[in-house]
Amino acid sequence: MTNERRASLIKNIFLLVLVGAVVGGALKYKKHKIPPAEKVARTTVAPVEDPLEIVEYTMPGESGSDQMWEILNKVQKKYGRLVIISRVDAKAYPEVARAAGVTKVPHIVISAAKHKEFEFQGLWAQSQVERKVDEILRGLKRVGADWRPAVPGMQPAGSSK
Repeated sequence: MTNERRASLIKNIFLLVLVGAVVGGALKYKKHKIPPAEKVARTTVAPVEDPLEIVEYTMPGESGSDQMWEILNKVQKKYGRLVIISRVDAKAYPEVARAAGVTKVPHIVISAAKHKEFEFQGLWAQSQVERKVDEILRGLKRVGADWRPAVPGMQPAGSSK
C-alpha cells in the first residue's frame, strides 16, 4: 500500500466518523428538545391561590367585542389556570353592566382575590393585555392582593364613588 492510498483511506475513515458523530448528535438532540419560549414563559409565572378573573362586558356581534373575545381566549390559552375569562352580554344584563360602570363596550375588568385590579374600555392588542396580566401576576406573587401602593388623592379601582 502506497502512502497516498494510506492517506486517502485515513481521510475517508475520518470523514465517515465525523459524519456519524454529527448524525448521532442530531438524533440525540431531537430526543431532548428545548421547550419553546411560550412554555418557558408560562412556567416563569408562579401559581397563585386565586386566579385572575377577567370579565368582558360585551355586545355579541359587535366587531370590537368579538375581536377582544378572541384576544382574551388567546390569553386564556397562554396562562392556563392562572386566568379565568368570562363574558357578560351588556344588552341582555343591563343591570349587571350598569353596576360595573360600563358605558362603552368592550369593557374589561381584571380582578384578583375579589378585588378589582384594573379595567379598560375599547380594543387592546394581545401584547398589551398580556403585559398587564404579567404585571398583576408579578405583583400578586411578590406582595399579595394589596400590592399596589396607596397614592394620596386616588381611589383604588375596586372602590365605588
